[in-house]
Amino acid sequence: MAREVLTFQLGNYSNYIGTHWWNIQESSFNYDPNAEPSEIDHAVLYREGQTRQRQTTFTPRVLMVDLNGTLKHIPRSGDLYEEPIDSTTITKDSSEITDIEWDSEKIEIIEKQKPAQKHPYQADLQASSSNINDDEDQEEKDYDFSNTVQDWIDFSYTRYHPRSINIIERYSHSTEESQLDTITNGMELWKDCDFQDDLTDRVRQYIEECDGCQGFQMLFDCCDGFSGIALKLLEHLQDEYGKSSLLFPVFPPKAPIFKNADEAMSDSIRVVNTALTFAQLSEYSSLFVPLATMTRCWRNVAEPQAFSNIKYDAHNFYQTSAILASFLDTATLRFRLKDSAVVSSGGYISGMCSDLNAYGRKMAAAGLSFPFPLGDSQDLIDCLDQMGDKSLTEQLSPNVKVRNRAVIQSVCVRGLPQNRLKRPPTAKSAQRQQIMPAYRCSNVSEMLQFFYSCSLEVSMSHVTSIKAPMTIRQPYPIELFDKSVGFDGFLTDSPFALASQQYVQHCPTLAAIQSSSDLGEGLEALHREVSRIRLPKIPRFAECGLEEAEYKETIEHLLDFKENYDENYEL
Repeated sequence: MAREVLTFQLGNYSNYIGTHWWNIQESSFNYDPNAEPSEIDHAVLYREGQTRQRQTTFTPRVLMVDLNGTLKHIPRSGDLYEEPIDSTTITKDSSEITDIEWDSEKIEIIEKQKPAQKHPYQADLQASSSNINDDEDQEEKDYDFSNTVQDWIDFSYTRYHPRSINIIERYSHSTEESQLDTITNGMELWKDCDFQDDLTDRVRQYIEECDGCQGFQMLFDCCDGFSGIALKLLEHLQDEYGKSSLLFPVFPPKAPIFKNADEAMSDSIRVVNTALTFAQLSEYSSLFVPLATMTRCWRNVAEPQAFSNIKYDAHNFYQTSAILASFLDTATLRFRLKDSAVVSSGGYISGMCSDLNAYGRKMAAAGLSFPFPLGDSQDLIDCLDQMGDKSLTEQLSPNVKVRNRAVIQSVCVRGLPQNRLKRPPTAKSAQRQQIMPAYRCSNVSEMLQFFYSCSLEVSMSHVTSIKAPMTIRQPYPIELFDKSVGFDGFLTDSPFALASQQYVQHCPTLAAIQSSSDLGEGLEALHREVSRIRLPKIPRFAECGLEEAEYKETIEHLLDFKENYDENYEL
């Protein structure tokens, strides 16, 4: 049964996350015909094709948009289907050209720009493409990605279809200041017929290849001009296709500074962009889930989210985007599985969104347990029993704290073995477990559902579980895990387990998308922040056609949207 999904990545940080996401998926691909079949239907997010040499390819069904200067050495059509022109083959001696006459004194000589330098990882990838035996050496090499990655293309293992990569020519990418600054700038860019026609035509081509497209998922940078492109694209998708859309507005761990704006002005622009985006997303999306590794992202970007067994640089794009990609790869399992029983019980984007967006609550929160806190010699029943009132997950949505009442959630968990569920009845050590009500649960999903029914008041949980853990392999940041995490991802204090492998190779993970009245507090805080800003003091919005009356009306929509999360709307 075809259930294809088309993915969009709009913005630089979104492409960081997306790059990790595709890398994670491809690291789990198994090409051994005798291996156990994967539980994941990779055809949901990937497409099969052929090169001109009739070589079979398997590439992500994705459309990526970024600014000029991010691709470096990679041609804009990708390097899979076409051979890029080798600049070394182009003649440099003008004397070799004999059929043109010119006056050498009147010729302006322009020095050729040096080609972009490849990251060592990319250079090794290119070298190993002709020799498959180099793969093992490549994995063992330390590339120091955290300090050497300058952009997402540096650590991209995935190869893309020519129509996947889209570059905005009129704006250049810079780590110092952002040029595509306002939501209105993004909307103005959409009016460029060439840009709009090219992007929508590529969408159409992807959709026409699908046998049964179930919908769209989109990552986009929320606090700059890419939010405007995202809204216009969503409007087009809704008008043309009418399919479900799952959105992930993302916030970088370091607040961008915009062109010709100081820090205070940049903060105000971010707040306005975010408020205008959130106010309109409820109209164009089925569900949206803001993502960030920082606990606050409205005016103040501060306080990185703490994880029990992960250490990361709070402002490092390469590391933080890997954490968010780990959430995405796990949380989306619900509509990417092969199991027909799962499919019939809501294994579609539309089913998941309809579970979570009741009463107009189209914004949900993200929660992640990474790695899942199961000891290497512990049973799941004991692990959950010891949790007490503690939450299994850490929040990955900014300005949100989901408590334990009236929570509707979609939970996906991976890598928890069935033989670690509980002790068998014949085991002497099972006597203590047998008095627990959870001992009657026969699988991981049942036990987690029972746990949530006991720990959350007036709640509903849909739990999806698969056996395979998340694969950890370079270029994923293997340095994230502290010494208490064994090579199999389970918590351990055994020195033998820690010394058996150089780094974590697999990781049990749990991801949750949660709807709760608690999300209203973050929306109210956003409305409060944007209400303090006087739009006439930021003329760049008016220059792109945003009138103050329209602005105030949109901000009021944000307040109306917040009211969906008031207590009187609870079940």
